[in-house]
Amino acid sequence: MKKSVPDPPALPLHDAAQCDAVSLDRAAAERALDFYLLEPKPPRHVDQATYAIPDSVNLEAALAQASDLLRCAGASASEAGNGLSGHARSLVLSSMHLVELAKAYVDKSLDGLTTH
Repeated sequence: MKKSVPDPPALPLHDAAQCDAVSLDRAAAERALDFYLLEPKPPRHVDQATYAIPDSVNLEAALAQASDLLRCAGASASEAGNGLSGHARSLVLSSMHLVELAKAYVDKSLDGLTTH
């Protein structure tokens, strides 16, 4: 009778012990990931938020604040990118361009509000 799947190769005793250590490390890593990623986290209430935006803020003020925050984020990314090189620089500068794009959309929304 011919088997479609061959038997696994026999490992020497040293290799078997090393595989056992690797499987133990993998099991420990999986337990740690399960603990941090799969545990249900309680929902965050508004009164416990790090930044609470008051309900009284109107749309124009909120967009203006968002525009300022995006400008600051873009400037921070630009400065951080100047000290880097290679792939890390490309990642930081691409983040800067995404922030600038988001700022352009916010500014366009502000322009639409002020002309009405």
